[in-house]
Parts: sequence; C-alpha cells; structure tokens
Amino acid sequence: MYRTVACFLALVALAVASPLDVDTMESRIVGGFPALAASTRHQVSIRHRSTDEGRFGSGHFCGGSLVNNRTVLTAAHCLVDERDKKRPATFFRVVGGGTSRTVQTEDTVVRKVSRVVVHERYNPNNFDNDVGLLILDEPVPATHPALRTIPMTSASPSTLSSCQTSGWGTTQYGVSQTTIELRAVNVTVQQIALCNATNSYQGSLLPGMLCVGEFQGGRDACQGDSGGPLVCAGLLAGIVSHGTGCGEPGYPGIYADVAYYRDWILRNGAGSGFRMSAVSLVMSVLAYFFVKLRDRW
Repeated sequence: MYRTVACFLALVALAVASPLDVDTMESRIVGGFPALAASTRHQVSIRHRSTDEGRFGSGHFCGGSLVNNRTVLTAAHCLVDERDKKRPATFFRVVGGGTSRTVQTEDTVVRKVSRVVVHERYNPNNFDNDVGLLILDEPVPATHPALRTIPMTSASPSTLSSCQTSGWGTTQYGVSQTTIELRAVNVTVQQIALCNATNSYQGSLLPGMLCVGEFQGGRDACQGDSGGPLVCAGLLAGIVSHGTGCGEPGYPGIYADVAYYRDWILRNGAGSGFRMSAVSLVMSVLAYFFVKLRDRW
C-alpha cells in the first residue's frame, strides 16, 4: 500500500479530530536521527490552517522546501483533496524557522498561502509529475536567521550518492507515534533499473522519478514526510513522493526529481526575480568560461 494513502487518511482525521486527538496520527522519519537546524533551514511544515490555528502544531500533514522567498516546493498529492481536486489557498498554512513542530519562538515564521500550483499533468494513479508549489502571501526575509532558501540542483544525483531527507512524519508505516522534533535520515540513490525490477516496483518508476533508500530496508521517509526535501551535496535534489510501506526491504522510497522539473518550477514560482536568478546564474557561468577562453588566446 502506498504511504500517500495514509497521508490522505491523516487529512481526513484532521478534519474530524479534536485538537487533543491529532498528535496521535503523526510520527517521524524511519531509521533517522534528530535533524540539525543548521542543515534543515529550508524545511517547512505544511499544515491544515484551521486545525493549526486551534492548537499550534496539530495541523501538520506534509513537508516542503523554501526555494525562493515566496515559493515552497512540495508534492502535488499534498495539495489536492480526496477527489484529486486542488485545494483552495485558504486551506493551507506554512510554518518554518525551527525544528519543533509545536513550539513557537521568535524565529518561527508563519505564512498564509496566496496561490496553489499543481503540475498540470499530475497523475494521482501513478504519481507521475507529483510536484506542486505554494506561493506565500508574504515573502520570507532573505536575512532570516532560521529559515532560508535552498538552491535547486540542475543535474539528477548519480547512483549511490548519499543524500539526506527530513520531516515530521512516521517512524513505521501504519503505526502512530507522535514526533515533536524534526528528524532526518541518510539515504542512498539507487539505480532505476533495480527499482523497476520484478522483485521491487515492477516498472512503475517513470521519467522524473528517483529511487532513494536502502534495498535492505530500515531507512526511509514515511507518512507526514510527503513533499519534504531530498538534499544531495547541499542542493535540493528530490521531493518525497510515495513508496510501498516505509523502510520496507526491497522498496526504497520514490522521489520527484527536482532537476527534471527545474524549468517547470522556475516558470511557476513566485516573482520574476526567481526566474531571473536562474538566468543570471547561466549568464555568470557563460561569462566565466568566456574569460577563461579569452585568457588562453
């Protein structure tokens, strides 16, 4: 069973639970460790706004990454309802600036959402194009000490790369155990052909997907981690999408490939400055090589 089914069930439970019941529906990363604030400053918690306004921390259901000062990158399945229709912006609340899900400090950032973007070719049946964006109603200051943007990779991570994913999700598929603190786990990028083998995902991985985790099991993202980051060499490389169970032997997690969707993200993110930053980067690289060639002449 795909862990995203459990994500949907958690949302249903959020709608009917009292604030005191909600914590029992959540848990944390499988096989992980307490996340370091310094290495997860891009991480945000995506929450059901009305639930979270009742009791801070109780509305969490997905993760995300701040990729520019008004844009959160997450999974498309985090942004749709039980009929796979895009939820209104008023449904969401985005919280960042700390590793605690329930404690607010002077560094905590809370934002409403002004626009929801779901990939136009998202397919809920096979999680193809499981990519979405939340556009925040107010920007996050570039100098904020605890919440910062993370650069996106322009190349897919190579096989056997060691990466890290993080979230406030569950430690074991189908088992409820509350987590308050953000957790992280180190995972390995696997060969797509191995993940598509008959003893694993049987060909269900499509272009734009990464297979990341351990074939022996034990380390993985889980329910409540959906939409969260996969970071490789300091760059955002993947988005937690789906998988069979959590940490199950033979079934690493499946992530949306950020490099594959980079152009779409740049086109649909908030502000021309976001798109122009990518152009500026390319121009800087071209200028660098031009100077090198000129010096050789």
